[in-house]
Amino acid sequence: MVLQGGGARGAYHVGVIKAIAEITARRRSPFQIVCGASVGAINAASVAVASNDFQTGARHLEALWRSLRSSSVYDTRTLPLLLTSLRWAMTPAFRFLGFPITGGLLDYTPLHRLLRREFNKDHLQHSIRSGALHAFCITASSYTEGVSVTYFEGRQEIRDWHRSRRRGERAAIGPEHMLASAALPFAFAPVHLDTGYFGDGSLRLNSPLSPAIHTGADRILVITTRDSSPPPAAADLAAPPPSVGDIAGHALDILFNDNLEADYERLARINRTISLLGPDAQEKTPLRPIEAVLLTPSEDMRPIAQSYAGKLPRPIRILTRSFGAVNSDGRIESYLMFEPDYIGALIDLGYGDTMQRAGEIVEFFDGS
Repeated sequence: MVLQGGGARGAYHVGVIKAIAEITARRRSPFQIVCGASVGAINAASVAVASNDFQTGARHLEALWRSLRSSSVYDTRTLPLLLTSLRWAMTPAFRFLGFPITGGLLDYTPLHRLLRREFNKDHLQHSIRSGALHAFCITASSYTEGVSVTYFEGRQEIRDWHRSRRRGERAAIGPEHMLASAALPFAFAPVHLDTGYFGDGSLRLNSPLSPAIHTGADRILVITTRDSSPPPAAADLAAPPPSVGDIAGHALDILFNDNLEADYERLARINRTISLLGPDAQEKTPLRPIEAVLLTPSEDMRPIAQSYAGKLPRPIRILTRSFGAVNSDGRIESYLMFEPDYIGALIDLGYGDTMQRAGEIVEFFDGS
């Protein structure tokens, strides 16, 4: 299973996982390899540690997400946000005086506390030792080296790998790795790990399916958080230019979705090419066919976020408006709003979408 990023949109993953638990009705997880980046790393960790009891793990993950507030993920208090905003506004002056400005707009201390409480290292190791889990991978982007690093734990036969601007290395994964993978640029401060400072795993992850393939997957279930509807054919040329908030929303959309969808299409092309080769040529090529199923939302999450935008804590609403998101399309809110009504709507959407494809899901797992 591959889970990509999306901030609060990660609630959609939870609905999909809930439905898969119901469809498969297996005690052990049907996923022997679990990979994620950004919020997908956090959800992947929850699935990985519960590999021996997938049903309980799915219920716990849903209960956890439904209990979230924005204040569970970042500091929503007025004074800290005001001080941070002032600090950022005065960045040129501070730099001129020789004082670098570090950190992000939002303080992720609540998320770090949540990850330390929820992540059970012993359960992860038991999942691997028992054979229920072959590999668990999370990806973070190194600001220090300018590369994408996939940290993994799993069976001993899995080896480190190196490719252009990306590598995979065995590590003792902990809450700090997950925090680094989920550290949105500008919103959250970089996280220091052993080899430098890291940020959101989606930043340099040009091949999101690669970690699953490198660790041995021959079939992959991919969960994205953007609907598959095409963009509008024509733009409103009379509309005002996009604000900073609008541009930030588009940047997040690209960051979390474009590479995953492109990699999925690339895998489909490789599979078609392999199918055209004769038996002898197939034996000689290092490539192997990999079945993949892509689960995408049936609805655009932006209108859903718009309908609940008033639920965002007031200081966060003021902050987003300061970046020009007064009349936004809900894009920014869809990533930042960890509020029960919105989270619940996305979980229900993920659950409903997956149940609609129950037959396809059963066929996918029956082939494993």
